[in-house]
Amino acid sequence: MCDAQAGYESLLTSLPPALAGANLIYGTGMVDSGMALDYGKLVMDDEINLSVKHVVKGMQVNEETLSVGLIEEIGHAGNYLTHPSTFKHCADAMSPKLMNRETYDRWTSKGATSLHERALEKAREVLENHEPEPLSNQAQKEIQEIIRETEKELNVIG
Repeated sequence: MCDAQAGYESLLTSLPPALAGANLIYGTGMVDSGMALDYGKLVMDDEINLSVKHVVKGMQVNEETLSVGLIEEIGHAGNYLTHPSTFKHCADAMSPKLMNRETYDRWTSKGATSLHERALEKAREVLENHEPEPLSNQAQKEIQEIIRETEKELNVIG
């Protein structure tokens, strides 16, 4: 079963390379030293990788993101939580889909599901309902050309 250690290891094997400039993260969904794939961990790692991508992208710091004008407008005693710019910036921020943000009591009343259990449920939903967009004709032609070129090379080598 995937636990906190699995998530911790996924983060520690993806964040440092991404911060160093790597553009490929390896091992998503792998367990048992890469000998097996866990669909729940695949979904968990996808969310971890999205978080890593968000961190690597960095944060913009400017008058708008600091809400300088809003602070001047509303002042120290005003309400910032219901202002439209607060909602905009919150929507722009990273918001994990699998993490549970409810109180402990509410979480337990709904079944106290683990992160891995929620990830497995999401994996089942994707497997049952996802319909991929078909490749464009141009992409299909390019793939066929790559296959033809590779077959030529293999025939020459073989």
